[in-house]
Amino acid sequence: MNRLQRVGLVVAVAIAAAGCGGKGKAVTSANAKASSVAWKDEPVAPSAFPAVPPFVAPGERMAYRLSLHGLEVASFVIVVGELDEVAGRKVAVVQSGVQSSRLVSMLKEVNDNFTSWIDAATSAPIAYRSDELASADDQNLEVSEADLAARKDGKYPVVITRDGTALAEEQVVGDATVFDLNGFLIAMRAWDPPQGTTATADVVRSRFVWRTQVTLAGYEDVVTELGELPAVRIDGVSRRINRDGSVDTSVDPRHYSLWISDDADRVPLVMVARTDYGDVKMEIVEYVAGTGARLGLR
Repeated sequence: MNRLQRVGLVVAVAIAAAGCGGKGKAVTSANAKASSVAWKDEPVAPSAFPAVPPFVAPGERMAYRLSLHGLEVASFVIVVGELDEVAGRKVAVVQSGVQSSRLVSMLKEVNDNFTSWIDAATSAPIAYRSDELASADDQNLEVSEADLAARKDGKYPVVITRDGTALAEEQVVGDATVFDLNGFLIAMRAWDPPQGTTATADVVRSRFVWRTQVTLAGYEDVVTELGELPAVRIDGVSRRINRDGSVDTSVDPRHYSLWISDDADRVPLVMVARTDYGDVKMEIVEYVAGTGARLGLR
């Protein structure tokens, strides 16, 4: 597979790599860059993120354009569904998906989907499922299902299905705060510590877990298709975790920055993630407010 054929696959990885304030230097979609903040070797604080309802409203929809070197490579959409119940717990259902652009699809189509069931009272992940291509070199569909509600003794079960064959494994996360891909973005909407604060969480993305450190870096104005908006900037760095909970030193840390609107809606506006192919930019193009009452309050 050549470089162009891999572009769409890089997009989903970049997202996983992947939070009231004042105003600062305006950041446009053209000059926003990913942070290069260094990893801090420090103990994981389980209380870094409070147990509060997720900051979502049923019916909310956020749509983004993803680009690499100025070329549109994919779209990314987040949709919040109606409240449901899983294992006797009320949950918010959040779905997202990456769809390769028409140009990229001519070379290699990408249509990855991620579904999260998030505790409506605490934001804790209950279950998570990803349906996506196995890797850049393996075009088989891979389904990964994490039973996060079954976490016990610092471990949770995960089942990976490929070509009709299911493989049951255990993922060690210890005492870390755990989110899935969608739940992490939702948690960042409500995260509002003092400027300069750094926190750590483990983020489940398909069959892999990424130990992610985020820092509330400051406040900037962001120019988007929705207008110029005040935003809070969050810088992050992630490292992949092995099944036994150790850091996978064979994979380089992933760096990214996220801008969230500094207003009542706290909408993720722009994310820039560094990849081996350059910075992938995720820029909002549409926001639809929910039709139901918002669960999380600030």
